Amino acid sequence: MGFEILIALILILMTAFMFAPLGLGGGVLYVPIFLFLLGWDIHLSLVASLILVWMVSLGSKAAHSKGGYTVASVGKKGTNAALIGAVFGTILAAIFINQMGDMSIKITATFLLMWVLYSTVKKLTSELNDHGDGDYQPPEVEGKVLNNYRAGCFCGGAASGLLGIGGGAIFVTLHRSVLKYKQHQAAGTSYIIESWMVPVGILTHLVIDRSGTALIETLGLYLILICILVAGTAWVGAKVAIKMLPQRVLTYPFIIAVFVSLVRYLIDIKDMILLG
Repeated sequence: MGFEILIALILILMTAFMFAPLGLGGGVLYVPIFLFLLGWDIHLSLVASLILVWMVSLGSKAAHSKGGYTVASVGKKGTNAALIGAVFGTILAAIFINQMGDMSIKITATFLLMWVLYSTVKKLTSELNDHGDGDYQPPEVEGKVLNNYRAGCFCGGAASGLLGIGGGAIFVTLHRSVLKYKQHQAAGTSYIIESWMVPVGILTHLVIDRSGTALIETLGLYLILICILVAGTAWVGAKVAIKMLPQRVLTYPFIIAVFVSLVRYLIDIKDMILLG
């Protein structure tokens, strides 16, 4: 078990480093790590994942803000909708798990991972073919655009509470497709929302699931150390990417990591169907 924990920690830090520049918290990988590598139950896996996602959000937000890659005025407009969505998603997760078991979360996560892969590959293909946005000016976030933006932020918050992720896959896609932000700006603005939204999801999970005791019994004071390591690693990852690396360099391992998680969920779903 000691070896498994060490491997899990390495994977967690690698995820924080790779995902921080992408606007993602890493929950799509943290949950499978806790579920399949460490064998934790679904409630503990979701809340632990959200805590790590919050640390990634804080670390990467600091790096993006210092580099001037955040649009705070826009992020604030979507935060309230995301907060409401996070509470809604957390309540929905409790209902799903109680009524249908953790397989309902795995099936939902599978569809989200498919969408993340499709969106990421589509964007990467566009960049490789040089279909850039040129001098496109982002639209003013008001009126219909604001309503659509808030609806998307609500969905991102709901996905966060339901699946134990940061919702960055939805927020970044929203910023890039609707507002046409460049990658670093889309990521930095997403972290503004996530840094406020994710702790609301954590608190809601702790109240509904009562998983705080299990979390303390499992990790104890190591939780503080892990949080510091993850936040620091995310900050370093974002700083390195902003200064030195083309976004594409980190996109490839991201695609591979998400694909591996997707395959693992699909194996569980296949086993459930066969046993059923």
